[in-house]
Amino acid sequence: MNNSNPTNPALNLEGKQFLIVDDDPIIRMVMSSMFKKWQNTTVEMANDGSQALEKLRQSYFDLIIMDLHMPVLNGYQTAKAIRGGVCGEFYKNIPIIAITADLSEIGKTQSKIMDNILTKPFNNDSLHSAIHRCLFSGLHLSANFT
Repeated sequence: MNNSNPTNPALNLEGKQFLIVDDDPIIRMVMSSMFKKWQNTTVEMANDGSQALEKLRQSYFDLIIMDLHMPVLNGYQTAKAIRGGVCGEFYKNIPIIAITADLSEIGKTQSKIMDNILTKPFNNDSLHSAIHRCLFSGLHLSANFT
């Protein structure tokens, strides 16, 4: 899905490509609609960590947004595999934003595996802010409560 919307330059993510990993079709649909509002973005979806690893081996992405609780490979296992080089050296340092509805996960996620965490439900502004922090400011490892 390639989106181009010149009406709001603040939402310009400069042609960035995102991988959304979540087993919940409703979350994927909501996130897809959020990205439609942002210009020059490309989004691909994966249902679980295993699919995410396969997509990373086949395509280029600038950032991953990933649920922590999924079947097959959960978000922690998937991030650990990525950081361990399973998808190649290039992706070892890709920014990963974790998303979770479980507030108890916040403390566990503050590690070198994830760069940022958002709690569900999150809004367009908090997602955009987390992405900008990861891609443009060099600031990582922060939790955002909405």
